[in-house]
Amino acid sequence: MIEIVFIVSAAVLLFQIYFWINRARELVEASLGGIPEIDPRKIAELPESPPLISVIVPAHNEEMTIRDCLSSVLEQDYPNYELILVDDRSEDRTAAIAEELARSKRPFKIVRVAELPAGWTGKCHALDRGIVHANGEWLAFLDADSCLHKSALRQCYIEAVKARVNMITLTPKFILKTFWEKALQPTFASMSCILFPITQINVQSSPVASANGMFYLISRRAYDAIDGHRDVRNLAVEDIGIGKRVKASGLGLLFANGRRVLRTRMYTNFHEIINGWARILSASMNYRVSTALKYLVLHVLMSFPLLVFALYFYIPTAQWLWPNTWFVPLFVLSTLAIIVSGLYCKQIGASVSLFRWVFLGNLLLIWVFLVIVKRILMKDALQWRGTTYQTSKYQPTCLNPVNSRIYTGTPRSVLEEIN
Repeated sequence: MIEIVFIVSAAVLLFQIYFWINRARELVEASLGGIPEIDPRKIAELPESPPLISVIVPAHNEEMTIRDCLSSVLEQDYPNYELILVDDRSEDRTAAIAEELARSKRPFKIVRVAELPAGWTGKCHALDRGIVHANGEWLAFLDADSCLHKSALRQCYIEAVKARVNMITLTPKFILKTFWEKALQPTFASMSCILFPITQINVQSSPVASANGMFYLISRRAYDAIDGHRDVRNLAVEDIGIGKRVKASGLGLLFANGRRVLRTRMYTNFHEIINGWARILSASMNYRVSTALKYLVLHVLMSFPLLVFALYFYIPTAQWLWPNTWFVPLFVLSTLAIIVSGLYCKQIGASVSLFRWVFLGNLLLIWVFLVIVKRILMKDALQWRGTTYQTSKYQPTCLNPVNSRIYTGTPRSVLEEIN
């Protein structure tokens, strides 16, 4: 019996080491150029007549963040853009604040949405309405709780042309103020990277695809070719659906590190974080119970209580078997966990010291996966931005495009016609 418990304990330790080695490998691949970083300090020369970029911002009761968001767009050093705010049924001062800023010389349109049609999520419908008023050859979608560096449009457009892709999206710098934001957001964001490894997203022959709805820039031709937001109108993660369609169509998708040009404060309290990530992760897994259970088991195996259990039974026997080297696995595990967790925090623009909360974040992530399994099995309605969506509307099977395939050729250039 003791031997079996020791073997199980050693297996848990080896699995945790294996997990952290994989995360370290992903970080190395990213640092070797797998994930380009958008650097606003880089000299970026535009063509003599740069194309018009339409920046579309959907907003529903965003009076606390909308001024900073819109101001960051109005300060862009890109010479040819227009700003379109879509006021989606707001009941606060969102529209009034936008009207104050609309006095700017920059072309600034305010579109008002009074009702939500059946079969649409609020954000998708708002963006679809904004597109009607957009004249740009390129479209930039920006969440109302996010802000751009003044060179973001310039740098992202040039990076897209350089990479010959029709869509570029960014990882942000997270603004973390409260205890729960600092303890949970880095771990939860890392989980998203595990679901959709960014280095694989940037490999055109890989089926892995995603996007970040906080900000992405897409050519109008590509957007129209995939039928825009109409084809993802009932998705709770429409950004991932858009990214999948762009890549499957061979139009070229690039996921870049945007911590220097994009910042966001996703959630402000514990309740928002848990419910927000439950929505994102469940939809990202296409509401499959089997996938949710797989990642639930993964995080149970990585949990701090299980680690303590494994150490309790591993150390006495290991000291007897290997008196001079029993501590090596523990040293390797702790070193990997500290370094890799710190680097992940740095990647999202957070303090490296936040790595100390990784085990708490892991425990709460286990709770999130339990919530996800419960919601899928019970077919709970989705509460999102003040709107209730019945299960038939937010659990579609169309996260992946109907004609999804692995595109193995060279992405069609943004300078080429899309047939």
